[in-house]
Amino acid sequence: MAGTSGTWGGRNGVTGIRILLVGVRSPINTGMILRVAETYEADVALTGADDVLDDPVRLQTIRDFSCGALERRGFTRLAGLEAARAWIGEGRLVATTIAADAVELPAFAFRPGDVIAFGSEYDGLDPAFAAAADVALTIPMPDVFTPKPPTANPIDPGRTAPPSNDGRPNLNVAMSVGIACYAAYCAGVAGAG
Repeated sequence: MAGTSGTWGGRNGVTGIRILLVGVRSPINTGMILRVAETYEADVALTGADDVLDDPVRLQTIRDFSCGALERRGFTRLAGLEAARAWIGEGRLVATTIAADAVELPAFAFRPGDVIAFGSEYDGLDPAFAAAADVALTIPMPDVFTPKPPTANPIDPGRTAPPSNDGRPNLNVAMSVGIACYAAYCAGVAGAG
């Protein structure tokens, strides 16, 4: 079937999901996420990155890495969990996590209107958003040790704390969004958004 709103589209349809970025501070990742989301026709909302969005240099980096998606599709800027709840509406809030008790891809059953929430690579999803989620999703990875070394140009230069769960395998947030969008697309979910 064609990829129109309200249909099950398979490989010819849209994903039917939306993306919520919570505390994602990398303008490079944000730009790449907007590009991926545009390809899979997923709306994007951001919360917890006001200083990044209000910085003209970082906003230009988002623009550059979005390859036009920022202008064509844009994003919704939200002020915290309550605003996110309103944006989510009737959809499910799906928390992404590296926790072992979450539903693994590809077994996760996407639904039209799902809002997939992604957190920062340093700390994962904000605990308030994780607690508010209807279900948790994880991308399975080998159980390897992958500590994050010090960075010459950190995403968050003011941060002094080490990454949470340092050494546990996790993926770049833009890559994770791409995998989730592709999985929803392959699952044939289409609809709201």
